[in-house]
Amino acid sequence: MHTACWLDMGNEQRAAKNSLKDAELLATAISSTVKSDFKREFKIFETNLAARVQNAENAIMDAARTREAIIAGVITMRRQLDKAQRKFARNNNSAELKEVLLEITEGISRLKMANEKVAEALSVVSKPPFSAVDLVEKFTLAMQVNSAGWESDARNLDDNLFELSNGSSPSEMDDLQNYIVTQGYDVLIAGDDRTSKGIRAAKEKLGIQSSSSDESE
Repeated sequence: MHTACWLDMGNEQRAAKNSLKDAELLATAISSTVKSDFKREFKIFETNLAARVQNAENAIMDAARTREAIIAGVITMRRQLDKAQRKFARNNNSAELKEVLLEITEGISRLKMANEKVAEALSVVSKPPFSAVDLVEKFTLAMQVNSAGWESDARNLDDNLFELSNGSSPSEMDDLQNYIVTQGYDVLIAGDDRTSKGIRAAKEKLGIQSSSSDESE
């Protein structure tokens, strides 16, 4: 037996420790990638969602101010009409009432146009380029796309760890048993009983698996 064929004590542990360091580095890299990808996509989602609310808020507040002005205009015109009607009741001057009515009609037309602009401006709220639901779906889809890369890295990590969990017997042990077999030590153990049964029993003592020909004898 040549001692050069054997590993020094502790080499297996050192090799395992080095391989585990690689696994640790890979695990750290996976965590860093997931965190980075999530942070980037979440920032985009957060920015877009805030913009959705801000744009809606601006449109709604502008609409509220415009509608208040429209309502104030309607109230003023109604007062003008009431005043013109009372005056008409006193002097029966239809020309003057007609003039007020035409003036109010023009005012209502202008207010309707202003209200149409309000409705158009509010479309950014009711029909936005991306709704809050759309933004959530985009974020979820981005996470799914990124997760494909995460899963690939995670699979590499598992493969790395699976290789380290190899429970097969060390090649050195197999080499030693093969050496014992080639040296014929089973005969030495058998002693005076050199029958096939005796040899088989000797091999069992040495932990050597009997061949099919030995078992058939």
